[in-house]
Order: sequence, then C-alpha cells, then structure tokens
Amino acid sequence: MTETINAWIDWLLRTLGLTGPSILFVTIPLALLQSLFGFFPFAILIVLHVSVFNVIGGLLISWVACSLGGVLVYFFFRRYLFNWFDRKWGSRLKRYDKWQRYLDRYGIWTLVLIRTIPVIPNNVINFMSAVSPLPTSSFVWGTVLGNLSYIWLFGTISSTLIVPREEWGAYLTWYGVFCVILIGVFIRRHWSHLQEDKRSRTAE
Repeated sequence: MTETINAWIDWLLRTLGLTGPSILFVTIPLALLQSLFGFFPFAILIVLHVSVFNVIGGLLISWVACSLGGVLVYFFFRRYLFNWFDRKWGSRLKRYDKWQRYLDRYGIWTLVLIRTIPVIPNNVINFMSAVSPLPTSSFVWGTVLGNLSYIWLFGTISSTLIVPREEWGAYLTWYGVFCVILIGVFIRRHWSHLQEDKRSRTAE
C-alpha cells in the first residue's frame, strides 16, 4: 500500500511538472487530506520535504503542514460534524477507550505520546479529540508538541539515506534531550495523578 501511494505521489509530481519548492502545491494539500482520512503514512511527505529543503527545512515544513492539518480537521469536526460523528462513529472508537480515558485525564500529554508513537492513526486522534471535552488550547499545544516529536524522530530515521551519519546521530541525540525535558515536565505537573493511577492498579 505504501509503495502504491509513493508511486502515485511521484506520478502526480511528474504529471504536474513540480520540482523543488513547488512540490508544496501537492504536499500541503496531501498533508491536509492525510489528517482527515489517514490513507497513507505521513513519513512519505517528510522524506519528500527533506530531499528538497534539506533536513531542518524539510522537518520544519512537515511539522507546520501536519500540525495545520490536525488543527483544521479538529475545528471542522468540532464545529460542523460533532453530533453526526459522535452518533455514527462513536461506537467504532470503543477500541481506543483506554486512550480516550488517558486523553480526558492527561490532555496535552496523551496527545504528545500517541502522536509520537503511532498506536492510533493520525486522523482518528483528531476525531477523538474533537468529540472529547479536551480544551482547544490543550489540543493545539498537544498537536504542536506531539507532531514535533513524531516528525523529529521518524523524519530523522526515514532520512538515513539522505542525512550523513554524523548528522543523523546528532539529531537523535537532541531528540533524546527534548524527550527528557518533556518527561520531566509531565512528571512534575501530574505526579499526583500518576500516584492515584498506581494505587488504583495495585488495588485491582
């Protein structure tokens, strides 16, 4: 499936005659569609951006595009399709009930985790957030930080054929520092919740 999508994107770029920075006329709309339908891995667009704009530029453009897509889909569903989606699709999200509870409890931090580790499709995360009581500001910050984490990690790994190995190691090292900072802030802000969860698991 991934190879098919990749070949289709290559065909589209060749057909439209887009090269260099002009590929954004295709990749930005595709990023928005991916946030809505999730029909291909976002890593494909990350590699395209890195190949044209180099590592930092490609990752930044991918970050902005992915975050913008998530926020637009969130507002679209929350404003126009909240009741319809909750009625038609709410039952299908039962498989993600555990993550929905974490989302309601930890908000921004759950978003950061599930956007970094793709245990849930990107578009489903947007839908879950739209039908949850999560404040808009928490969704935006969680999306911005979570997409930064995901794109930094998977963008670096996906670009190993483009990025020199010494640079690749440096990006991953700084990513590790970024993660340590996030984990430290999370523990500091939610220590009491973590202890409550630990006691409830022990009681079970």
